[in-house]
Amino acid sequence: MLEDIKKILAHLGLKESEIKVYITCLENKQGLFVSEVAKITVINRSSVNLILDRLNTKGFVTYHLEGARKLFSAEQPETLLFRLEDSLKDFRALIPLLRATSGADKRTKVRFFEGKEGIDKIFTDILLTMKISKDSKKEICAISSGKDIFDFLPEHQKDFINKRIKERILIRWIAPDNKISRELDKKSATEYRKMKFFNPTKYQFNIEIDIYTNKIALISFGKELSGVVIENKGLSDSFRGLFNLLWDSLR
Repeated sequence: MLEDIKKILAHLGLKESEIKVYITCLENKQGLFVSEVAKITVINRSSVNLILDRLNTKGFVTYHLEGARKLFSAEQPETLLFRLEDSLKDFRALIPLLRATSGADKRTKVRFFEGKEGIDKIFTDILLTMKISKDSKKEICAISSGKDIFDFLPEHQKDFINKRIKERILIRWIAPDNKISRELDKKSATEYRKMKFFNPTKYQFNIEIDIYTNKIALISFGKELSGVVIENKGLSDSFRGLFNLLWDSLR
């Protein structure tokens, strides 16, 4: 069993000494100081320091201070599995982007999506496109019906907003003036968001438009969820110009 665990950790890129230190921390749930890890593993203390730093960077161990000393604890395997599955999901979504950047084909690309899973893929595409963008000003321009997205995608905060905040990607968002939008606006300063509002009674709007780098995403929240991503620099620049015209006209 232990040998199987070691093989799996090795496949995840851990060196033999890192595996030894991680398993030692995992077996001691109360946490261990550097000196204790060195004593149990019979690895010199300076090397243990370096190994724990690497494991901390990779997310395999965490620590908290007890006085001036660091007490290290291993992340549970379930937590590591969740992170790996999340990373794998991101990588799968990244494949179309890698294919798109690997060739010289500059034609307009149009992709269609249906259902909740399809809309999730659109938002993953937005995150990954922004993440690998070389533009120093990473910004999403969005016009949205607001509450519809949370009605249809209750996990949107966790799956998209929190990840966007983590990557420090700014969003300028034109939204209906309602309770949900105003609550979001209260947190705008800490969530890399700028908002302006329109009258939802006067201007009915039940779709979402997202403009990001050279792409435009159009999402319909009708009876059947559906969306389309258009990749064309001329179109995205024009849509961004229209967005800015609307943004500047609002209070």
